[in-house]
Amino acid sequence: DRAALVYFDGGAVAATELTTDRTLLTTALDTIRPGPGVTRYAAAFKLAQRILGDTARARREVVLISDFQRAGWDGRDVPQLPGGATLHAINLADSATANVVVTAVDVRREPGANRDRVIVSARLTNRGGTAVSAHPVALAINDREVERRTIDLGANSAGSVEFATVPVPGGAARATVSAGTDALAADNLYHVAISRGQSIDVLVVEPAGAREGSSLFLARALEIGNRPAFNVTIISASRLNRAMLDGVELLVLNDAGIPAGETGRGIVDWVREGGGLLVVVGDRSAPRSWPPLADALLPRPADAPTDRLADRGATLGYLDRSHPVFEPFNAPRSGDFSAARFFRYRAVTPTASDRQLARFDDGSVALLERRLGAGRVLLWTSSLDGIWNDLPLQPVFLPFVHQAAKFTSGYREEPPSMTVGQVVDPALLLGDGRRVDGDSSTARARAAESSSPGYEVTTSSGVRERLVPDEMATSFELREPGFYTVRRAGSGTGAGGERVVAANVDREESDLSALDVELVATAVLPRTSAADSGTTAAAAQDLTPELRERRQGGWWFLLAAALILLASESLLSNRMSRIVR
Repeated sequence: DRAALVYFDGGAVAATELTTDRTLLTTALDTIRPGPGVTRYAAAFKLAQRILGDTARARREVVLISDFQRAGWDGRDVPQLPGGATLHAINLADSATANVVVTAVDVRREPGANRDRVIVSARLTNRGGTAVSAHPVALAINDREVERRTIDLGANSAGSVEFATVPVPGGAARATVSAGTDALAADNLYHVAISRGQSIDVLVVEPAGAREGSSLFLARALEIGNRPAFNVTIISASRLNRAMLDGVELLVLNDAGIPAGETGRGIVDWVREGGGLLVVVGDRSAPRSWPPLADALLPRPADAPTDRLADRGATLGYLDRSHPVFEPFNAPRSGDFSAARFFRYRAVTPTASDRQLARFDDGSVALLERRLGAGRVLLWTSSLDGIWNDLPLQPVFLPFVHQAAKFTSGYREEPPSMTVGQVVDPALLLGDGRRVDGDSSTARARAAESSSPGYEVTTSSGVRERLVPDEMATSFELREPGFYTVRRAGSGTGAGGERVVAANVDREESDLSALDVELVATAVLPRTSAADSGTTAAAAQDLTPELRERRQGGWWFLLAAALILLASESLLSNRMSRIVR
């Protein structure tokens, strides 16, 4: 016989091709170790299909050795084995399992002025059929245990543990929640990276001589934000210059118009380099007086506003709810924009490359997006001061302002943790380029053009990898749980250009529910082969005695019912015979 050895998790690898060399097969088997990946049966059968398809031998057999987790089978895109193939299953699952899982960890900032103190809470699930009491749960930060708690969990139930407020050390803190030990130790740990409070620096520019409080609604809405926090500075247009944009992620021209000269050219260049610009046009914007350079930033609005006072104001008739600005309002009862009334707005004629995100009931543009280089520009054709409309008085105003500010500034929330198997782009992680339309090609192009020698990645097991920007992607895959350190090459440990990524095993692997082996056999075996040779039954012949007994348990109930019916019939016939006499 010839044999090939295949091992698999989310993907499948042939340790050997078909061979008669027994030593080669046993050597390959000795090198295989359990890994942190997910279980996906389809990948194994696709590879088995190819291997068996390359041989003309009549007898083709697949021996599948697994614990048959149901989570690894979705029944879609399942390849069929070649004709005449048989399947034998070796089931290694235990008949009874016990497993306590840390399913999620949440990190939230402490309310108040100090944004560098956090509260960590953990969600735990008992997937076993036996209750556990006083189960230990501990929080460690930078390998030092800071608090230990206990939790009681009923059978197949869940609960939460909240730890006391802890300060965030300088740089990124490595936090791990651990929940005792059991046979499946990988899901007893949950790693998160805690960074100091993320914030967006916002510069709001008012027109010279603006009335007091003209930016009140806008500033207050931004100041309430905490995920992320917004650091708002308000200045007059007469003070604005290019140097003030350094370190600013979002510039808001609140009825101030587009400046001319060196300041205007500096704004255009700043947006092209990745800055975010929100232009609000009100009664003092005077678009006719804008310099020609403004046409690169946005289409020029009409000088005379459209007046809708006579018909009690316009309403928003269209929202692009697929866009990030309005995506949170896509769900039912998530916000009603139709209640807002707009009494004045400036008409604008968009170009073919502009995206209309919102329109009034007469078809006029309310919110428009334009991309310029790596930056984004949003144009709001009414005011945000409560004079031309009553939007600031509506409940949707605050989340709308937050979404518009986050999108325009290019804000990307740093996830506290990721999953083994996900891919990380160091250029995006370290802010060496902005993501454009969900594509990281801009980031990679910038990294390739720079003089940086690339990136250094240190895995959780201490292995260092060097990623050099070139025509190939510089992304890397998270292959093991724990903490990864990513930095620009040559920047040194603890430098500002360093990020920590936390990786955890996929919690789908914690679901130990069993998969029906016959279901697998029916899906992957050719129908003619299964009907002719009884391969579906063959697939179950190597089940453990416990599982085989469980499958045959139904016959005992049928036999007992038949005996009861037989006894009842005998009693009834005896009684009837006495009555007849």
